[in-house]
Amino acid sequence: MNLIVLTEPEKKWDEFVSSHSDLIFHAGLWWKVLKEGYGCDMRYLVAEEEGRWVLALPGMIVGNNFFKLFYSLIPYGGFIGEKRYVPEFLILLNRWAKNEKIHRIQIVDLVIKKKDELPDYNCKETYRHVLELKGKSKEEIEENYPGALKRNIKTALKSNLKVERIETKEEVAQFYQLYLSSMKRKSALVKYPLGLFYKIFELLVPDFADILFVKHQNRPIAGIVIIYSKDTAHYFHGGSDSDYLSLRPNDLLFHRAIQIAHQKGKSYFDFLGSSKKMSGLIRFKAKWGAEKEIVLNYHRDTSKSRVTIYHMLLLIVNFLRGRR
Repeated sequence: MNLIVLTEPEKKWDEFVSSHSDLIFHAGLWWKVLKEGYGCDMRYLVAEEEGRWVLALPGMIVGNNFFKLFYSLIPYGGFIGEKRYVPEFLILLNRWAKNEKIHRIQIVDLVIKKKDELPDYNCKETYRHVLELKGKSKEEIEENYPGALKRNIKTALKSNLKVERIETKEEVAQFYQLYLSSMKRKSALVKYPLGLFYKIFELLVPDFADILFVKHQNRPIAGIVIIYSKDTAHYFHGGSDSDYLSLRPNDLLFHRAIQIAHQKGKSYFDFLGSSKKMSGLIRFKAKWGAEKEIVLNYHRDTSKSRVTIYHMLLLIVNFLRGRR
């Protein structure tokens, strides 16, 4: 088995992905979004057996010479292809990471469900919530909303909140300020640069994404990014103004996003992953009737001291950023 390292997307990659995965996050288009929007190097690793591609692992390299992380992938990556080749692939992956001076390998895989399937890797369980839309009418979906949620949506509508699609690059910058506001309110790390949302707007909207605003008196007070795979609408990220939360803009936004996904014929609405510690976020996702799934987040460190120092510095940087 040989390991091929791709540094640029090519036609053969998308042909391989199309026969094994429906996720847009595996496609060459998402590769371009991350490379140009996140400003990182991409490395898509492919195992070749007798001239045939059998298994692949897309990933991004972030960090610097002190700490380099190979991450597969934002928000989901993981293995594509024939899983029976994973044990052999891991040998090649670990050897490649050592040669490239990668200090941590991190893999988020939706398909692998057993912790011991990646030997020598540490594993942490996270949750993903998915709402099934397939075979349901709009009315049936909304009938399953709990009473409190229905009242919240009515509160938003009575407050004359309006949901609109973002149409300009300037509005993307406004959305980003809402995102920063939410991260500061939650004391959460700011993971995504403005450039990433610019590229989602430029490369994915309208065919593969929507960015929605909720407006109050023509002022954006909340926003959400939805990205579309073949059968699934994925909630990517959002943000809101703390001063208007009592008007329930987030409930209205998700309600409208689910409606749009249903209109597009998607079978599922994916609320994405949540750490087990995020009890409030988990309750928010569950109240829509979404089913909870376990997603395994694997990592393997080649230098534990560098990983520890890097995370300490990251916390300090984000703390100082939040005080601005």
